[in-house]
Amino acid sequence: MAADDVKAMITEFNTKVQVAEKPLQLDGKYEPITSEPICRPLRTLDEVLSWEPEEKAFNVPIAQLASRAEPTKPRPRTLICHDMMGGYIDDRFVQGVPKTESYRFYHWQYLDMFVYFSHHFVTIPPPGWTNAAHKNGVPMLGTVITEWTDGSERCQEAFSSEASYKALADKLVAIAQFYKFDGWLINIENQILPQHMPQLVAFIPYLTAEMHKHLPQSKVIWYDSVITDGSLKWQDMLNEHNKVFFDACDGIFLNYTWNASKLASSVTAAGARQYDVYVGVDVFGRNCFGGGGYNTNKAMSVIRQNQLSAAIFAPGWVFERQRVEDFIANQNKFWSLLDEFLPTHGVASLPFFTNFCQGFGEMGFRNGQAVMSKSWCNLSAQHTQPTYDNHQFDRIQNSGGQRMAHSTEDGYSGGGSLLLSGNMNGGTVHTFRIFETSLTVSHPLLISYSVKLSQGVEACLYLKVSNTTDKILLWVTGGSSKEDRLPVTAYGLHESESLDPRLPQLAGITDQCQSFAPLAGTSHSAMQDAALGMNGVGIPNGGWKTRHFLLKESSFPSDCKVTEIGVMCFHKTSDGSKISYSVRVGEIKICHPLALRDQTTQVTNLECVDLSWHPPLPIFSKGDAHLSLCATLKWEYAPGALHYDIYCQGVNRDPNQSRDVKFTDTIFIGRAHAISFRICHLLVAKTNDGNPRALDLIVQPSTAAGFLAPLATATRIKVLYS
Repeated sequence: MAADDVKAMITEFNTKVQVAEKPLQLDGKYEPITSEPICRPLRTLDEVLSWEPEEKAFNVPIAQLASRAEPTKPRPRTLICHDMMGGYIDDRFVQGVPKTESYRFYHWQYLDMFVYFSHHFVTIPPPGWTNAAHKNGVPMLGTVITEWTDGSERCQEAFSSEASYKALADKLVAIAQFYKFDGWLINIENQILPQHMPQLVAFIPYLTAEMHKHLPQSKVIWYDSVITDGSLKWQDMLNEHNKVFFDACDGIFLNYTWNASKLASSVTAAGARQYDVYVGVDVFGRNCFGGGGYNTNKAMSVIRQNQLSAAIFAPGWVFERQRVEDFIANQNKFWSLLDEFLPTHGVASLPFFTNFCQGFGEMGFRNGQAVMSKSWCNLSAQHTQPTYDNHQFDRIQNSGGQRMAHSTEDGYSGGGSLLLSGNMNGGTVHTFRIFETSLTVSHPLLISYSVKLSQGVEACLYLKVSNTTDKILLWVTGGSSKEDRLPVTAYGLHESESLDPRLPQLAGITDQCQSFAPLAGTSHSAMQDAALGMNGVGIPNGGWKTRHFLLKESSFPSDCKVTEIGVMCFHKTSDGSKISYSVRVGEIKICHPLALRDQTTQVTNLECVDLSWHPPLPIFSKGDAHLSLCATLKWEYAPGALHYDIYCQGVNRDPNQSRDVKFTDTIFIGRAHAISFRICHLLVAKTNDGNPRALDLIVQPSTAAGFLAPLATATRIKVLYS
């Protein structure tokens, strides 16, 4: 049955308008004025012990932890401990904030773990951080901290008996499971009474074992603070005073005031587990070797000379203490100075999807068109970030000024795109390495990419695979075969044609390559429909070119992996003229063709709750004829999801582009990264004539591989208000 012949699932919801001055207040779930969903820590032991999971919560991440390319032999690791202004600042807003001046992180290729830290008792990482980390293959840890008098009293209660410490540990395991993060940093920074030390010492192995049992990839890290007699004495090294904790968990985070001698002693004490010793480096430089800041590399040099792992504390220094206007330049400078000490890794799991969004933008893009004309930041919207940067060109003479940068000026989806640029003559090829990967090829691969090209340049995606020196080029045009002469696969698509390397357009591109033509005709149309969630014919694309490929397994060497993904740029003509060019890469998808089977699946059990009506906020200039609606949508969705787009029909004002629209128009109002979405002060027309009005609220899912369910048949709830 064609998608257009299937009717959408529609649920009706009747409500009477009763205008209230303020939105609902539900146990701190929503921000008081704007009604936006927020996340928060657990501040007391009673809060932790009484915690219970909430059905379809806003603050549960949806991104699975991507596997990653592991080193061939063990090596020192790198952990970040993110401490900024007490935590839970802009990142507490689960659906993002309407500005770009928020701290964000995108150098995930350097990290092995990320700890979200605050000075509250139990720090649950905001979902934006967990989503971003997981997409980039980095485990996320929360924090348990006790300090000062309150901490001492809390520890007396928590470690008073075996039953009490097990009750705490069991809740910590349940919290990590529910919020889908990957472990805990344990930071006990207050004295422990002698009678409670046996329970604390037993708590660490119990928590570690239970975490490993329920979350096999999880980690528990002990902070160098309390020692075996209960005293609070930072050791700045691993020794007999804190080794009992190290032996009971997955690693130790050393305090910052170490010296080279203490590191050498730590290596001896750790034995075969030296890479589980994470040496603390305070970027704020408080009594830290090298002084922190842009001299953090001095501390890193000594740490790596001792073959130890590193724990970089508060790298948000570049945002807090440097000019916010120069944040991106300062962030790149800071991590560039550490590059030689930080091994990189890429993701190793399918589906592979990225739109290069860093979780912010001056606009929001969908299918090459701007659907939001305002600044925003939401880390949940961040996708897999490049493994390689401009260091690859700095080492090459006569590279033609090649540069790659993130850009928010234009995009295919999300908040921006990857901008490649340079200067070239005819016959020149510029190669941009973008991702290090380790994607196992054990089945056919469905591959798509979207590019936007300046005049005179062309570009194609390439894959580098193991077991061969050849590159696989995903070419820009078709060959000589007509579509009906190419084999049709079990997935309803034709195979991509293998191109003759003697073709004139391939001459000089590379001596070692295997090239494939993009899908054409009905196969291309079917892929476009799946990518757009609608009939792609005639849909504006903003100048973007999207190419799709279906490569059979035999196209690759046996037992191989895709080890690198990049882009090759080349002159359209061979006349030798020099051009300055730019190529925007907007999206890359790689998946098993079976991922298409979930594309038509819609959400189920859509409901509307926590609905309230209010006078329009003062920021709305056209408020006299309108009411302000706050409501929560909740639903279920069986496959894994990338995100959910939320639309409405029945409004005459576009909330994202400040323009008037028709009541019959389908208007994009937001994107959810959970199985719930909070509609915050949506302007809807008043019902002055006494007749009820209808407002359709629509949820369109995107599969984990980036295919959109048909919008025409998306599940909706019809709100009838009078």
